[in-house]
Amino acid sequence: MASIDIGSTLSKSIARLKANPGFHIISCLLVGIIGSAVFGLLQGPMMVGYFKALEKEDRGEMPEIGDVFKGFDDFVPALIAGVVGGLVVGIGFMLCLIPGILILPLFPLALYFVAKGEKDGINALKRAWPLVKASLVPAALAALVVGLVGYVGIILCFVGVILTMPIAMIGFYLIAKQLAEEAPAAGAPATT
Repeated sequence: MASIDIGSTLSKSIARLKANPGFHIISCLLVGIIGSAVFGLLQGPMMVGYFKALEKEDRGEMPEIGDVFKGFDDFVPALIAGVVGGLVVGIGFMLCLIPGILILPLFPLALYFVAKGEKDGINALKRAWPLVKASLVPAALAALVVGLVGYVGIILCFVGVILTMPIAMIGFYLIAKQLAEEAPAAGAPATT
């Protein structure tokens, strides 16, 4: 079971936003605007690109706005992981809210696997599920808190979202990274 530290995740997210605010704000605006185009079908590829940029930042390199579009290099697996993962989480939310909250980390974790090189969107979801299941409550609480932080900006006439949404997006990346520390390598068979 992965240990997810919500406080550390939020403080690291804020620190990363402070370190490079222009990149994170513009990137999240692009992910939100372009990702929402075509009924949200581009959300997966855009988030994969943003996750790749965050990975670049992890290596000590300076990410660029163009990095956000690198998710289109893995368009099909990102699209499949994004659409199927989003549908699964959406159905979970329709089933009395709690199931959606519990499986919420599935979506960013599957996209994280695609960003890390998984070339099959369904396999990314299959790899993500046992990790989410093993840390169901801690992962769900962390994703819920990070998601709520992202939406707090709506209270300030939507202007605050410009700052809170990057914190949430970075937070989802960090949660996925923490969960993925226990993942088998790409191409390894998933356990159910």
